[in-house]
Amino acid sequence: MDADKFEEYLKDRYQDQIDWYNKKSILNKRLYYAIQIPIIIIGVIVPVSASIAENKWYTIILSAIVAAGMAILKFGRFEEHWHNYRSTCETLKKEKYFYDAKIGKYQHCDDPEQAFVENVENQISQAHTKWDQTVKKSKNCR
Repeated sequence: MDADKFEEYLKDRYQDQIDWYNKKSILNKRLYYAIQIPIIIIGVIVPVSASIAENKWYTIILSAIVAAGMAILKFGRFEEHWHNYRSTCETLKKEKYFYDAKIGKYQHCDDPEQAFVENVENQISQAHTKWDQTVKKSKNCR
């Protein structure tokens, strides 16, 4: 692979994928925390409310919120997506470090640029397979 095509690949495909996985990881982490933390807090309040509240509707509503939040977390699989996206992002970054240092697979490689592209595309393909499996788990929850 010539140097111009490789630089184009790095800019148009590789960096684009790093940015995409990073953004998706951050989004899913925020969604997970935005739902999980209130569930924890409300979950702690429910037993206290059940024992001291005169109006049991308050406790019933809080319990329903906890149940709905847990269902949303299970359905959305935000934690799994967050971990999968972060893992893929970091693996892709590591690939560039190995390439730059000419270590690992690149140490005795005749065409390190081609090997890099193949390795990156393989990682992206594996990430898509993980995503597909995670989505299928969500569909099975219905």
